[in-house]
Amino acid sequence: MKKLIAFILTAALCAAFAMPAFAADYDFGSGPDTADTFGKPTGYDAEVTPNPMSTNTRRNKDAAYFPPPYGVFSGDIPTDPTSLYHDNTPQYAGYTGNPSADLDTSYNGGVSDVGVGGYGGMLPSTSTYETPVINTAPLYYEDGSIGSIHIPSAKKTITVYEGESLENMKKGIGHFESTSCWDGNVAFAGHNRGAAAYFSFVKNLALGDTITYTTKYGSRTYTVYNKVKISETDYSGLAWSEDNIISLITCVENEPAYRWLVQARENG
Repeated sequence: MKKLIAFILTAALCAAFAMPAFAADYDFGSGPDTADTFGKPTGYDAEVTPNPMSTNTRRNKDAAYFPPPYGVFSGDIPTDPTSLYHDNTPQYAGYTGNPSADLDTSYNGGVSDVGVGGYGGMLPSTSTYETPVINTAPLYYEDGSIGSIHIPSAKKTITVYEGESLENMKKGIGHFESTSCWDGNVAFAGHNRGAAAYFSFVKNLALGDTITYTTKYGSRTYTVYNKVKISETDYSGLAWSEDNIISLITCVENEPAYRWLVQARENG
């Protein structure tokens, strides 16, 4: 029995170390027919010459800190100092190149044959422009109001306060702070219902009705020329006007998404 077991173990060990005859027939070499598969050898690659005008030649980490050479520009503006883009020289009549002698104090907003105000290259100081004085800031009375409006058709006189706040509209009507207080478009806001319904009459105004607005600047009478229902997000009634107008804005009863806008123009 022992001899049989020993024989079996010996046979198994020999079988494990035996190599099949076909394994030795494998050929791992690459012949001429496989050369195209791997491309050309590295030694035959064409040498690439870097273009310093279109690519970075430095590859170290600080290369980005170095600007391109003068004359290499990514945009279309010429770098030639004689280009018009770089010409900030005054071109007005009498220019000599001496800054003290060329100081021009004669600008009056006119137009000459060498450009606006006689300047072709440099603009004059804006402090030399004459602008009309427009009365837009509020002037306050002792009670804190800025004025009042009188509506003959409604038999009402209402006090005006600066700012369209709820607090102001509890005691009168509020002036929209974003609009003028006198010249141009003067806009007011007020409630149309409740205990503070100072603008309850607005929905009943008709074209041709008059409104008198009085402030410390003076008193003006306006005639209604526009009455329209607008969206609550429509702020066109607050826009500046070349004419002297007043704009009255209030809610529409039971229609929270809309507002009444009534506008009146100064009688002239």
